Amino acid sequence: MSEISFEYNAPVFAGAPENGSEPVHRDTPSYERLDWAETKAGVLKAEALGFDAVWAPDHLMLGRDRAEYECWTLLSAIAGFTEDVNVGSLVLCNDYRNPALVAKMAATLDVVSEGRLELGLGAGWHDPEYDAYGWEYRDGFERLMRLDESIRLLKRMWAAGGDGASFDGDHYRIEDAPCAPAPVQDPHPPILVGGQGEEVTLKLVAKHADVWNTDVFNGDVATLEHKIGVIEDHCETVGRDPGEIEYSWDGHVLCTRDEAKLDRLLDVMLPIQFESEYTDRPDIATEADAREYFVMGTPEECAAAIEERIEAGVTKFQGWFVDFPDHDGMELFADEVVPQFD
Repeated sequence: MSEISFEYNAPVFAGAPENGSEPVHRDTPSYERLDWAETKAGVLKAEALGFDAVWAPDHLMLGRDRAEYECWTLLSAIAGFTEDVNVGSLVLCNDYRNPALVAKMAATLDVVSEGRLELGLGAGWHDPEYDAYGWEYRDGFERLMRLDESIRLLKRMWAAGGDGASFDGDHYRIEDAPCAPAPVQDPHPPILVGGQGEEVTLKLVAKHADVWNTDVFNGDVATLEHKIGVIEDHCETVGRDPGEIEYSWDGHVLCTRDEAKLDRLLDVMLPIQFESEYTDRPDIATEADAREYFVMGTPEECAAAIEERIEAGVTKFQGWFVDFPDHDGMELFADEVVPQFD
C-alpha cells in the first residue's frame, strides 16, 4: 500500500452563520470573522502536529462579507513561515491566470520553498467570480480544452528551463519563453487535477495528472470507487500506467468524543447548502447522510471512514476541520487517528 498522507485545508474565508442558522460557507461553519492571526495559527498548528501539506482553494469572494485570501499570495506566505509542510492549490482556476505566468510562478515557489509545491489545477466553475472580476466564462468543454493546453504548456516550459519553450495551441501561444530557474522537483512539481466529468475531465487526469482530487460532494466510497475505475479505463485508452496516479479525498472532518459538540456542528452544517453552479448535488440533510460523505465522529469512527477510502484507492486526505478556529478536532485527529496509519 502507498504511504498515506494527511493534509490540512487552510481556512481562507469565514463561514459562520451571519443572520440566520445556515452557514455562509459549509467549509468553515464555526469561523466568524476572517483573521490573519487565526488562519496563520491554524497552519502552524497543522505543521506542528505533523500534517504533510497545507492546501488553499482558489476563490476570491466565497466567505462571510465576501472576504477571502487570494490563493497564490497566501501559498507564498505559507511557504515562507513553514519548513516541513508542502503547499498546494486546491485547485487553481485555469482561467484566472495566464498559464505561461503560472509556469514561472510555480517554478519560483518551488525553488524558494525548496521543492514543497504541489500544483492543483481545475477548469473553473464559479461564474459569479468571472462576472465580478471581468473574466470570460466559456462553456464547459472549452474551459476543459484550455486546461488541457495549459498543462501541456506548463510541462513544456518547465522542461525547457532557460532554453525557452514555444507552444502554438488553439487557446494559448508562447514563443521562446524561458523558465529559469526551473523547478527544484524532478521532473516538475506534482500536478493535481480536480474535477468529476467522466468523459473529458477524468480523461485529462489520465493523460496529465500525478494526482486526482475528488471534491467534498463526491467523497463517498461508492463514488470514489466508480470514478477511480473510470480513470483507470481512460489510462488504458491513453496508454498510461494507472499506478502512476494517486487519488486524494478532500472533505469535512468532525473529530470529537463530545457528542454535544458533534450535534452542534451538524445542526449548523445540515442540510448542506450548495452553490447553484453545482450539478448532480447529493442530498446531505441528516447525520446518516453526512456519515456517507464526511470523516466524522470519534477517532475510531474517523479511522474506519478513512480505511474504507483507502480500500477504494485513496492515499491523500485533505481535511477541512470544521470546528476551526478551535484546534481540538485537529489535535485529536493527529493524536489518535493519524498514528493508526503510520
